Amino acid sequence: MEIAKIFEDKEKNKIYGLLGNINISTNNANYSIVRECNFKETVKNYLNSKKDKQALKMVMLSDEYLDKKLFELTETETRIISLAKVLIENKDYIVLDYFEKGLNYKEKEIFKRLFKKLANEYNKTIIIFTNDLTFIWDISEELICVNESHVINANKNEYLKIINEVDKPEIVKFIDLMKEKNIKIEDYKNVLDLLKAIYRIKGD
Repeated sequence: MEIAKIFEDKEKNKIYGLLGNINISTNNANYSIVRECNFKETVKNYLNSKKDKQALKMVMLSDEYLDKKLFELTETETRIISLAKVLIENKDYIVLDYFEKGLNYKEKEIFKRLFKKLANEYNKTIIIFTNDLTFIWDISEELICVNESHVINANKNEYLKIINEVDKPEIVKFIDLMKEKNIKIEDYKNVLDLLKAIYRIKGD
């Protein structure tokens, strides 16, 4: 399903949390997608704008990054630089593709404030695509879950409806299964005993 189609009737200048199975690529010229970027020369060449220093400052990076090349950057830094590029593009819709990966707690809070500022002061519609509900919980005004072509819209007080549709990480699925089998992880004093419990689950 085209991501622009999901949001065509949505209120603009808000922050949305987007979860589920969807290809977030779009041909809509009004959308910019923040993801790990790939470039051959320097960050300065990639940004290619007189506003490059201003954009880096907004994403909390120093001017020193302008001379860096791709191999000198972490994956997290490439996403942050991609955000700087998107700010320069100045589109109405900003889609963040697992942007929070690799950020520590303090960095996450800083970027959450930036996203709020972009929505409230710069009239941007922010769409945060992730499977980390904790990252979007306190800033998104609406949660949207896409399961193939099925779209679920929910207010935060309906989050259980969303949770059941999200493709959970394997560790969460494992914990759910342990609970379902009434096996309490905290009862095991060592890894060997826990592994035995896991094999018992497989045998059931």
